Amino acid sequence: MTNQIDTNLGELITVFYEEYLALYGDEDIASVAAAATVNELLLQGSEVVAEQAA
Repeated sequence: MTNQIDTNLGELITVFYEEYLALYGDEDIASVAAAATVNELLLQGSEVVAEQAA
């Protein structure tokens, strides 16, 4: 059984940013960390799609 969460990319980026800001206490580092996290998730998702298409 798969759990689904109703959210959008903007909300996800905001959550990552706020969590990294709390962790690091620096807006610039939080912004870069959130962007890197989202990029990594998108890359992992594209790899799964490519595997399914093969």
